[in-house]
Amino acid sequence: MSGTATEPVCRNTAASLLDGDRRSPRVPGVRAPGQRRTRVMVVEPYDGTAPPDRLDDEFDVVLRIPAPMPGEGLTAVLGRVRPQVLLLKHSLENIDEPTVAVCRELGVEILVLARPVYGLLHTPSLRRFGGLPWIRLRSGPPRGTGEGLKRCFDLTAIAVGAVLALPVMLAITVVISFTGPPFYRQQRVGAGGRIFHVIKFRTMRTGAERDTGPVLAQPDDVRVTRIGRFLRRSRLDELPQLWNVLRGDMSLVGPRPERPEFIAEFRRMPHYDLRHLVRPGLTGIAQLTGGYAATVEDKLRCDLLYLNCRSLRVDLTLLALTVLELLRGFPRG
Repeated sequence: MSGTATEPVCRNTAASLLDGDRRSPRVPGVRAPGQRRTRVMVVEPYDGTAPPDRLDDEFDVVLRIPAPMPGEGLTAVLGRVRPQVLLLKHSLENIDEPTVAVCRELGVEILVLARPVYGLLHTPSLRRFGGLPWIRLRSGPPRGTGEGLKRCFDLTAIAVGAVLALPVMLAITVVISFTGPPFYRQQRVGAGGRIFHVIKFRTMRTGAERDTGPVLAQPDDVRVTRIGRFLRRSRLDELPQLWNVLRGDMSLVGPRPERPEFIAEFRRMPHYDLRHLVRPGLTGIAQLTGGYAATVEDKLRCDLLYLNCRSLRVDLTLLALTVLELLRGFPRG
């Protein structure tokens, strides 16, 4: 059904559909007396690779457009059509800031078609409409209470875990010291593009990049020592970065910080700098799903996913999965 409902009715209907309001027994798309179905605009890949859906059975689909759009831009269409919900069936990394800004201004909810890896989060943002899974997005830098709570959680978790972490770190330090310096410092790019020095246990032979210069780590890197291979597989080489978390350079969960030597090249990818809106982390979606073998594009996709659905619940889920992977030995390398 087409047409525009009054503003309060539209907003309440969208909120009940997307938030799963248990107080309302209405089935999505079924009109109760005096209410209209939620107005939805769908953006689909131009090549027809997106899976079919049954959205028309649940929503008032006012428009379906291809991506990328020829002629009139998406932001202009949003301003003209003014849907309540924007459903994006193309890749997460193709979402640009102007689209997010216009949706925020118009009060349009944004949901993107979920990939299989998104289920890792068990996030409350994950919804199912039209026979497909969708995840709600939010954008922008962390604010106020949420960021303060995340920082408080990081410090509390480190204080509690120090009892176990410190003896392990001491033992590793002694073992590595037989072959050279146990630690190494390396420049990384953090929140806001700020440079900081990350601290890790040394896993490569000394002077590994003396002749080659900066080189991205590989799954079976020949520069890695025998003890270093174990530390990488078990992720124990990351433990000294707890100091970076204490300093505020990093968080326990977030995108992995990259070296500034590689950032200039990575920034050629759309929206790469969005990952610098939050503090980098010891663990995260990319670390859990790809390890050292993950491509830059895969990592960016995971980082953008985290940026758009971050919450304390998501952080707790990722930390729990990290502990489980530590016990398994991170089979992905």
